[in-house]
Amino acid sequence: MLATTRLALGGVLGIAVIAVLAAHAGLATVYGALHHVGWVGLAWVCMLQLGAMALCAAAWKSLAGDIGFLACLMARFIRNGVSNLAGIIPVIGEVAGARALSLLGATAGVAAASTVVDAALEALSQALYTMIGVIPLVLVVHADELARWLGVIVVASAPIFAVFLVVRRRGALMAAERVIARIARMLGFADAAANLDLRRNVLDIFQRRRRLWLAFLLHLIGWFMGALQLWAAAQALDRPLSPGEALALQSMAYAARGAFFFVPAGFGVQEGTYVLVGVVLGVDAASALALSLILRGRDILLGLPAIMLWYTAEGRRQWQLVRVPTRKS
Repeated sequence: MLATTRLALGGVLGIAVIAVLAAHAGLATVYGALHHVGWVGLAWVCMLQLGAMALCAAAWKSLAGDIGFLACLMARFIRNGVSNLAGIIPVIGEVAGARALSLLGATAGVAAASTVVDAALEALSQALYTMIGVIPLVLVVHADELARWLGVIVVASAPIFAVFLVVRRRGALMAAERVIARIARMLGFADAAANLDLRRNVLDIFQRRRRLWLAFLLHLIGWFMGALQLWAAAQALDRPLSPGEALALQSMAYAARGAFFFVPAGFGVQEGTYVLVGVVLGVDAASALALSLILRGRDILLGLPAIMLWYTAEGRRQWQLVRVPTRKS
């Protein structure tokens, strides 16, 4: 309960940071920028995000074996939506995605293990994405500020690397299995998280080197799709960014969110990074904040149907368990 309270306070503090940034940039200016983008611009960003999800689903399928692509896509859709809208509980999105994959045909052990490996490879690809994204930023900062920015990036990337490095550790996998079981009990499907044999299943996936490389590359392309979304949002905002600027801004924002992983949904962290990095790139605070809020709007529009889909799948599963088969006359 104490941990949940701290996370809730972190989320409230993050929202307060967003409010302060909006007030500083000018509420009317931020609102005007969002109004200029309109529903068409937001819809275009959402379509690009669905494309990125498809790449991530393909990566997950390469790890999950015989599970179909559509099942992985639906599970990834749920995973993203729960992470973005119910991220007050750490890794709840990953647990929800694994649960969804098991409802769609995977065994609980394979669903959990493939999720763990997939999240680790996604983190590793993000680290490379961040290192590539820093190049456009380095080209525009002053020489006396370069060391400071590089230090910030190293610190921000450390937790991302740590996720991949510890995932093969026996103790880390045992701890992960306990966390999964705890969240499963909280969500009402504790039985599904029993006897996952996470360590054996994870190590079995790690033996498939070609599939690991494929998943890594697909995730890396998916990260670049994120920069493409930001570039498209900037075009709709009539505040064009070059591809390099969009890459730098997006990669730094997600690196910051990775470093402050304990802040629910990165509230305040993402917005603050957009404003700080935007200053370096010549983007005014109102436009930077508007760009971040466009992506927040994307997360809400896609997250709500994802959560509804998950509840529908859970309801269908419960109905199948309690339904009494009718006798043939």
